[in-house]
Amino acid sequence: MELKETIVRNIEFGDIDLTGAMWHGGYIRYYEDARCHLLDKLGFSYETILNNGFQIPVVSLKIKFIRPCHFNQKISITAEIMPSEHMIIVKHEIRDFLTQEKLSTAQTKHMAFCNETKTALFRLPEFILEKIGI
Repeated sequence: MELKETIVRNIEFGDIDLTGAMWHGGYIRYYEDARCHLLDKLGFSYETILNNGFQIPVVSLKIKFIRPCHFNQKISITAEIMPSEHMIIVKHEIRDFLTQEKLSTAQTKHMAFCNETKTALFRLPEFILEKIGI
């Protein structure tokens, strides 16, 4: 199964700042939306992860802003998991839907935590590794 998902959205008015561009913090929500769709598609949604006794919080976030997004602009948001047995690494990208111009890129890293022992894991749980083909 492909470890990649692309969704299409319009930039919402509430994400726009006084300059008319999307507020820098708004990008994170759009990236999260694409990542959630990808995890659902792969069969290990955040709810499934929690039900199995784990969490996968973001431990690192790196964003590159290339061009601003504007109100009601139609964009495509891609999330792609990069194989790793130690953490979930997701590459993200936002493009203008019509022109395919790249607007932003990002990378998130998610470390697994065991809810029972309240400890960080240095290897992803087996059910996640199976889903991503490791």
